[in-house]
Amino acid sequence: MSEFEAIYKYIDDLIKKSSNIAIITHISPDGDTLGSATALCEVIMTNFKNKKVDIINKDSCGLFSFLPNSNKIIENFQLNKYDFVFIVDIATLKLSWFWENKKFIFGDKELINIDHHITNWFYGDVNLVDSSTPAASIVLYDFFKHMWYIITPDAATCLLTGIYTDTGAFAYSNVNKYSFEVTANLMEKWGDIWIIDREFFSSLNFKFLQLYSIILSRLVTKDNYAVSYMTSDDLEKIWCSVEFNWGLISPKLNHLSGVDYVIFLYQKWDGVKWSMRTNRDDFDLTKIASKFSWWWHCKASGFMIDWTLCDENWRIFVKKPDGELIYFS
Repeated sequence: MSEFEAIYKYIDDLIKKSSNIAIITHISPDGDTLGSATALCEVIMTNFKNKKVDIINKDSCGLFSFLPNSNKIIENFQLNKYDFVFIVDIATLKLSWFWENKKFIFGDKELINIDHHITNWFYGDVNLVDSSTPAASIVLYDFFKHMWYIITPDAATCLLTGIYTDTGAFAYSNVNKYSFEVTANLMEKWGDIWIIDREFFSSLNFKFLQLYSIILSRLVTKDNYAVSYMTSDDLEKIWCSVEFNWGLISPKLNHLSGVDYVIFLYQKWDGVKWSMRTNRDDFDLTKIASKFSWWWHCKASGFMIDWTLCDENWRIFVKKPDGELIYFS
């Protein structure tokens, strides 16, 4: 018997009695949040009759536009038309689109929080959170399997996308035996792991190479870290989605010798996005990230701060609202 059996049954009953369902991804969406959302949409549409499901994502799908059910993704919507809301792969509502106005936006609608982050804040009315798994897609797989739902080849491909990307193609230290067992089961259901590798990990285009070139040309080391950056002007010139491509670049920089971790900075909206990565087992990025109350893993962390990114005479620094400068090189 699963420790989540009561939650599985509750969610199943909720789907059965509902007509309109929303699934929300996190900002700067990655393969796990989009794979989880599209898989959940596919499973609901396959196993339940007369359900209207929308996936809410205000950002670009980028390299994940190949995902089945990506046509269900919408930007403009009215939450009051939905019976309840799924939120997938989001440790804190700060990573959703609506965290500043939770009560105003969601009202009394139930929030079903499905996640795998050990730092999840259990903000949902129902919290299906299993931090022993490396991806939210595996949390969903366990739910689908326990409830004997039909997992179509499209749903399997979506789940594989979440697993494959959140484990760095099974290269990260979060991989465990069960990750491979689930992957094998999904491939037996005709999940297409090759399209994921081809479209995401093996995909090279001119914009990606431009992005990579800029990041490498600015890469410097200081103390125990390496740092690089991109300005908003850089992104406008090459018109490139840095979030998706950083997922391809960061594993390469993770193996930089002589440093404990890598920082990547870029201007986003009205602030500076920090992305940090390490492959060291003895270095914990949460000690840095937790100071800013954003989201974090021990080996992969990121957060937004209302600062300004600057570069002058080959020096990288950020300017705080009070005028204080913090130099990175």
